[in-house]
Amino acid sequence: MTTTTPLRPQAGATPLKGEDSALLHPERPDGLPRGSRFPAPQVEKIRGARLLVVWAGLAAGAWAVAVGAGYGLYVIVQSVL
Repeated sequence: MTTTTPLRPQAGATPLKGEDSALLHPERPDGLPRGSRFPAPQVEKIRGARLLVVWAGLAAGAWAVAVGAGYGLYVIVQSVL
């Protein structure tokens, strides 16, 4: 398992000789205490004309792929026959 922060120590763990006691209770990278939830991400929604353009582009792309696959199948069948 790969983690970005050290694993929590076992209960009752004591620091070894020369080991910093702060390493036993690492803080999160954002400075919040352990156990607190991350804030909800801010997501900008696409609305209006931009959304319509994206949908039209995706639909056109899907049709282009379908037509291209159909034509490729047609060419293969014609060459076999």
